[in-house]
Amino acid sequence: MTARELVECPVVVGTAGHVDHGKSALIEALTGKNPDRLEVERRRGMTTELGFGELELPGGKIVGLVDVPGHAHYLRAMVQGATGVDVALLVVSAVEGVMPQTREHVRVLELLGVTRMVVALTMRDLADDEIATLAELDVEAFLDGTVFAGTSIVPVSSKTGEGLEELLTALDNAVCSCWSEHLEAAAGSGAAPRLPIDRCFSIRGTGTVVTGTLHDGPVSVGDELVALPSQTRCRVRGGRFTGIPSARFPASASP
Repeated sequence: MTARELVECPVVVGTAGHVDHGKSALIEALTGKNPDRLEVERRRGMTTELGFGELELPGGKIVGLVDVPGHAHYLRAMVQGATGVDVALLVVSAVEGVMPQTREHVRVLELLGVTRMVVALTMRDLADDEIATLAELDVEAFLDGTVFAGTSIVPVSSKTGEGLEELLTALDNAVCSCWSEHLEAAAGSGAAPRLPIDRCFSIRGTGTVVTGTLHDGPVSVGDELVALPSQTRCRVRGGRFTGIPSARFPASASP
């Protein structure tokens, strides 16, 4: 699969789940990279801002990753990160089961129109068989009352590696189910592009850099855009999707 194919039809996977259930640790186990960008986050062991990365799936597709905070105080950041997500990776501890932010995050995903999910039952190495089974039944019962009823639940351990291959396969299946929809949307969309900005900063020699999830139409290098609400006109000089340089971004990309 070429870089152009990956950029032409991107899929975004986003984490969700209660604080300290192991979202960032799972992403690091899957990708080899810690999604926490700030030193204070790594020191405290708690995500406070959005983290971004990419993940290669067994079928050869590379998808964008968004890691969100689990603490109730950072729900606004979670909503920001979940906007534009195609597949949710719900992380639930095998020790604790469904918790308040598990429920809150799933509700947010439903409100945002997300319909695809894979559940990672984390910390399997810390729970005996009975506790893990009860946690899995807890998740099943909770999701039965949502659009995610029947979602795959994969027991995993970020520490030992147990279940990671099975989780990647489940994610691959979920991504494949929406891949054709992205191709159709990219081919047929005639809407003007929108990019809600997650972060904005300046790099010497490069200029202003913004990150976010692109909606409603493609953007290409050389296009003129308007920043709101200031009405400032700007021109696209370059960009990346999941670390891959690109001259064109379709809707639902996270540059």
